Amino acid sequence: MKKLLLLLLFIPLVSFGQKLNKDSNGYSEVVEVELTKKEIHQKLNEWIVINYKSAKDVIQLNTDDKIIIKGNFKVPFSVAKYVFTYRIQNDLSFSIRDNKFKIDLVTNSISQDGRDVDSSIFKQYLTPTTYTKEEFLKYTIGASTETFLKAGYSEAKAQKMVNKYAVKKIDDIYKTYTDNRLVWNNRIALTFTSIKDYVAKSDSDDDW
Repeated sequence: MKKLLLLLLFIPLVSFGQKLNKDSNGYSEVVEVELTKKEIHQKLNEWIVINYKSAKDVIQLNTDDKIIIKGNFKVPFSVAKYVFTYRIQNDLSFSIRDNKFKIDLVTNSISQDGRDVDSSIFKQYLTPTTYTKEEFLKYTIGASTETFLKAGYSEAKAQKMVNKYAVKKIDDIYKTYTDNRLVWNNRIALTFTSIKDYVAKSDSDDDW
């Protein structure tokens, strides 16, 4: 996925055609093309080979009607002056018919430098629209309280920490959220765009 990560750095915003799925854990899009099921299947397999180091390792299912791959992609999130690169584990599946196919991307977990990280880091972006500051404050209080409680803090201590690090700094935190949401949306959109563009491109484009 290195090519997609490089594109993310240079394209400020990509059209977000895919929609949040009903479980709010990923995205879906139905794409119509003037190709047979066999042709679509072939192009999707080519895309996988091009974009993953080992197609054999990531493909979980590959039939005429369905392809499922288990992989990951990187997202660079900014916090103050720092940039942290996270790896998002996901399932990417393709349902195939004549003249159309469906893309489903489901996010599973997040890690950094090989260590699992709290999934709230990316789940805050799995919403149909951007939170208002008031909505985001409510979300932040809930997510932060849960994190502190899981870390072993008492309820009183957790509330104190949430007030210190979330409520009082909501302006800075909200800006970080809106900036990183654009990065997240762009990263997801680039994946879908890459797939759609590859399937739609004419074979004549490969003439040499």
